[in-house]
Amino acid sequence: MNFRLSAFALLTFLLAISQAYGQASGASYQQSISQAATALTVNSSSSVVGLESPPTLSAVISFPNSGQTTGNVTFTVENGSTVIATGTAPVNLTGVATWTPSLPTGTFTIFAAYSGDSNLLGSTSPAISQTVLGPEDFSFSVSPISVARGQSAATPVSVTAINGFHGTIAFSCASQSSEVDCGLSPNALMVPAPVAQTTTSASAGNVALSATTFATTVQKAGLFGAFLLSFLSFKRRKRLALLAAVALSLLLTGCGTGTRYVQQDGTPKGTYSITVTGTSGKLSHTQTVLVTVR
Repeated sequence: MNFRLSAFALLTFLLAISQAYGQASGASYQQSISQAATALTVNSSSSVVGLESPPTLSAVISFPNSGQTTGNVTFTVENGSTVIATGTAPVNLTGVATWTPSLPTGTFTIFAAYSGDSNLLGSTSPAISQTVLGPEDFSFSVSPISVARGQSAATPVSVTAINGFHGTIAFSCASQSSEVDCGLSPNALMVPAPVAQTTTSASAGNVALSATTFATTVQKAGLFGAFLLSFLSFKRRKRLALLAAVALSLLLTGCGTGTRYVQQDGTPKGTYSITVTGTSGKLSHTQTVLVTVR
């Protein structure tokens, strides 16, 4: 009788220990696992792009422990306090999300926000700057020219490529007066494509614009030739009177071969203008250059 009671007591004791162990063990599995903190960075394929070459934005999630990531990243593009565009992209297993927005011209601020998942906390990236250039174009500048009468002078035509412009620019010039001639050397400029677009404008080279004036000359001419050269400078009535007088003189004297010297004045002192035009495809620009003859 005593043996049976002892066995029963032992069994009760073992069951009690087992139950207590199971409760303690079950309590340990109910402890929650904390989400890990994350850091988010956003990058652009290029900080300066053309209007027809949109940037590719990449958001990269980093956290202390290795593992796979899920969730989404929302990109936001702002101009000051105005939201220009937003886009949401899924995060791949390596923690990267990408987005290629279509943006207008201008300079913008871009940041990204990660939603987080069951194991990772959400985070927001620092902002980056993104510039989108306008249409390609070019411009040029020319300084005024000062030249002595009977001489030539030159000045550079300095070309600027705008928004990544590249191509061949053909130049031409036209003087607004017959007293001054103009020329360009060379008459075309090849602008190469930029290796990387970092600014909205860049120096692209130059060509030379020259202005040539005429000196005063003295020419030997016969009596009749001298008369013809002088004749062109008189008004209609005086021309007729002079023509009659000279003709009568020639008839009476019978000589028309005497030697005379006739002076032709060069370019008068003053200010003249030359028009310079640069053309590349559908693009064309013109500038007027002042020429001072001294």
